[in-house]
Amino acid sequence: MLNATQLADHFHKSMFSIAFAGNTILPAGTYQAPYIHNIHSIHYIVRGTGYYVMNKVKYELEAGSVMLFVPETTFEWWISDEEDVEIYHIRFDYHLCYKEKQEWVIAPATSWLAPLRGRLTTVRPAEIRRCFDMVFQQWKGYDPISQYRCNLAFRELWLSLIHQIYDQQYSSDADSAIGFTCQYIADHYQSPLTVEQLAKMAGLSEGYYSRQFKRLTGLSPKDYIIRLRVTKAKDLLACSGLTMTYISELVGYDDEFYFSRVFKRITGMTPSSYAKLSRKL
Repeated sequence: MLNATQLADHFHKSMFSIAFAGNTILPAGTYQAPYIHNIHSIHYIVRGTGYYVMNKVKYELEAGSVMLFVPETTFEWWISDEEDVEIYHIRFDYHLCYKEKQEWVIAPATSWLAPLRGRLTTVRPAEIRRCFDMVFQQWKGYDPISQYRCNLAFRELWLSLIHQIYDQQYSSDADSAIGFTCQYIADHYQSPLTVEQLAKMAGLSEGYYSRQFKRLTGLSPKDYIIRLRVTKAKDLLACSGLTMTYISELVGYDDEFYFSRVFKRITGMTPSSYAKLSRKL
């Protein structure tokens, strides 16, 4: 499955050509025998029920669903007897077209979107429907300005889908991504660490990362790092004869005096007092 960042980067480097945009009624009780669908298409289900079958994978139709096709898809459909199905559908082609190292790169998109083929779940269907309708309305105007607006509306549609994919992936992947950064902190606590760096590593915004991190650990990322470093410092102070300067460096602090202030704030005593007490026990 493509993530939202990969999809955004791909479309940022792409040029689109819309072949058709329509609003169609598929009559109740009808069936379309299998055929080869040979162009990129994207559908929005406005109302009605039934099934699409893409390459022998069956997808139930429901209002608010987005269906994505790629070339060379074997496609068939059934519409339920109860009611018609209304859809927006857009057929399009696109090429990669971007500049890299002062050279223009132009290449066919090939099967890049194939991992997304099928049903895309939307969390804000009204927003997606508005985008489909905007493409459809602009497509009906054949003048150059309308066609330009149609292409802009189509990009806006994909931007909205990217945001929704982004939201869904983050809600499901955030916990595992934060768990990965916790392990990274444990392995690299001696190194300079920032919340910005950890959030980027997790693929999350800094604010969202901090909120979810505290939800999972009970601590902010900064406090988590500080307490881990203090715990490591306690071990070193209790069982080594290393200098305070060296211990502070080993746990990630270049400034011995700053380390002492942090240590006292967390433990209630200075590192030297803690070391003397530990050696008496």
